[in-house]
Amino acid sequence: MDYQKISELIDSFAHRGVTLWLEEGKLKFRATSGALSAIDKECLKANKADIIAFLEKKDEDEKDSFPLSPIQKSYLVGRDPIYDLGGINTHYYMELELDESLDVERLQNAWNEVIVHDDALRLVISSAGTQRVLETAPSYSIEIVELESPEQRLEKRKEWSHHIYPLNQWPFFTMRVSRVPNTKDVLHFDFDCMIMDAWSAKIALSQMFKFYRHENVQWVDYSFKDYCTDLVAYEKQQDYSQAEAFWKSKVNELVCEPDLPYAKPLSEIHNHRFSRISGELSIEEFALFQQRCREYRTTPAAVISTAYLKALLGFSKNDSLTINSTLFNRLPLHKNINSVVGDFTNIAFITLSKKCKNFLECVQSVQKDMWQLVRFHTFDGTKILKFKEGLSPMRAQMPIVITCVLENGQKSNSEMPKGLHQIYALSKTPQVVLDYQVTNFDGKLSVNWDYAEPAFTPNTLKQMFAANVGLLKRLLTEKWEEVL
Repeated sequence: MDYQKISELIDSFAHRGVTLWLEEGKLKFRATSGALSAIDKECLKANKADIIAFLEKKDEDEKDSFPLSPIQKSYLVGRDPIYDLGGINTHYYMELELDESLDVERLQNAWNEVIVHDDALRLVISSAGTQRVLETAPSYSIEIVELESPEQRLEKRKEWSHHIYPLNQWPFFTMRVSRVPNTKDVLHFDFDCMIMDAWSAKIALSQMFKFYRHENVQWVDYSFKDYCTDLVAYEKQQDYSQAEAFWKSKVNELVCEPDLPYAKPLSEIHNHRFSRISGELSIEEFALFQQRCREYRTTPAAVISTAYLKALLGFSKNDSLTINSTLFNRLPLHKNINSVVGDFTNIAFITLSKKCKNFLECVQSVQKDMWQLVRFHTFDGTKILKFKEGLSPMRAQMPIVITCVLENGQKSNSEMPKGLHQIYALSKTPQVVLDYQVTNFDGKLSVNWDYAEPAFTPNTLKQMFAANVGLLKRLLTEKWEEVL
């Protein structure tokens, strides 16, 4: 039976006012007047056995399903093109190069072992807003793609970096290896962020390469589903009155629709592509940057966020600007929670006004807000905008994002395996026009803007990005109280 075909058939009947269900194992239907033609009745008769089998399996699956998290629900909603900047999925794509030649069969065995132990990799997401974990998943095959030139690999990047995974089907990830004569093998890995965040992806890759290299892997006896179940009980025990009071007092300061020099209205952008523009601070520059942060008694994350806000404010018509800050929010519900693969994303908001006299005053304001974000990090950030009246749910609210993942110098569970180098990555998110991805996994500060292509002219985008990187470099040598 072709489950996808039967699913689409049932959906087509539903759109025309025909409801199908099972009653004591028998197929029943209810239809509005004139909705069911003679041809439709013949179609139902011809596919009756498959429809019954499909509905029985669906009922069985629903018994084991559990709700999506708030951020997963927002990702699901963003797939609908009726929303500004909608019609796409939340997706992460990366290319990894190894110092050694790849034994793909051995890598495939290792990846299947990871799938067995990490239940997030066996998730199936439904359009109804639920998810379930496959008890066992089919053996996954890593495709080897033979290419003739590096240019062909770049063409494949365009295709693979924007894949949209259909709902109700496994898997929500793809792993493949491309080979070009006289070059190193490249591992291409992409996934829908509804099943895991970028931090979790690095954990899964680390597990895979440890197994691949016959190293000891510490599998966790705690699953993402366990976490989701425990989280429900945890949430019921929490008192969020202070967090709600804080955000209600701040919500009217938030600039939900920043007025940047867009190439076209965001309401006209759907089913679009993303691109990336990149820069960096060298290992030496980032070490100096951290030293300056200590001198001014602030955190690197606060300084980076402030520099982002300051650069964008220089191009905005608004008196202040708000960014959506992504938080990796693993609550301590298990001793090994930092090794669990899944989606642990939460959001909060940071606002900066043009009224600040200098950069030091700006960063002190942002740092003050970020301490509150840390204090209330367990509060569901998707609820914050509900405190603000008059917002249109169809508009792209808070379309500017910062995802700041900084290591603190200690070995992390998400550390990239030795000999594995990320040579490219790209994220795309519905209802987002610009996502600042900043990391320091290799000792350098990697600065990347993932942006909706139709939203900016190339020249405008380059000017804004140059202003951001230029400001970061000025902070290395100039007095912050004199930087305007």
